[in-house]
Amino acid sequence: MTEGICLFAYNNNQIDYTRIAMLASVCAKKHLNKPVALITNESSWAWLRSTQSFNDIKLAFDDVIISDDELDTSNVRLHYNSPWNEFSAPFYNTNKHKIFEYTPYDKTILMDIDYICKTDFLNHAFSSYEGVAMYDRAKGLQNNNSSLNETFLYDAGIPMWWSTIIYFDQSQISKTFFDLWSHIAENYSYYRLLYNFPGKLFRTDYCVSIAVHILNGMQPGDVINTFADQPLLNMYQKDVILEVNKDNWLMLANDIEQNWKNIAVNHKNLDLHCMNKRSLDDHWKTIWEYNT
Repeated sequence: MTEGICLFAYNNNQIDYTRIAMLASVCAKKHLNKPVALITNESSWAWLRSTQSFNDIKLAFDDVIISDDELDTSNVRLHYNSPWNEFSAPFYNTNKHKIFEYTPYDKTILMDIDYICKTDFLNHAFSSYEGVAMYDRAKGLQNNNSSLNETFLYDAGIPMWWSTIIYFDQSQISKTFFDLWSHIAENYSYYRLLYNFPGKLFRTDYCVSIAVHILNGMQPGDVINTFADQPLLNMYQKDVILEVNKDNWLMLANDIEQNWKNIAVNHKNLDLHCMNKRSLDDHWKTIWEYNT
């Protein structure tokens, strides 16, 4: 039975997602010892081959799956690189639910390209779960709980699950989950009204949260597994990486309540969801060298 990791990476005019995916891949392969498949489109794949060496691409990815499903979608979001630097860029993620048909593996971890493995923690999923597993809560670099709008879909809404990391197999419950996610994605405007969540940005976190709610019979339940009841550790977009060393990263964690304040954090031996992609890319070479 094959086990592996899949990454989606569609470039835009601001962020080279394929380059960052190379980092996520080599870190995952180092700590999880699993093959990695890249899912991208023709233009992003052509860009990667023109900007990175053949040997480095081969080192990062075992399989490449070309999908242009995202070419006609527009999902512009606001990004930050520190509290004082912001920019807008399209975000291509509306076909993420199709991973069930894209994956070449029997058991898969779908990983966002900004998730950096520093441990083998996720390996337990391959032997521990049937069906689907995700993170159902998150913490920040200061060990602080997520803000309310990252905990519930709205103030009095359903709990939010994170689509950053999704483990799944080829079971019927997994297929049902992804079919339901597909239905929600295709009818996103309706579900925005039904679940009363804000904004026009398409978020896969919202799609999976609604899918979990429906699968649980509109009440608390355990149809979907959590990762040993551990929280997802987030480096938020206003946090910054200052220095990368082999065993630890020196970072500045922005205070959500007092935006002018930053706290120095020494991060070590924990997987990290690096939402500030530009800061991650700034230290690309060092992270690459430590993990290859």
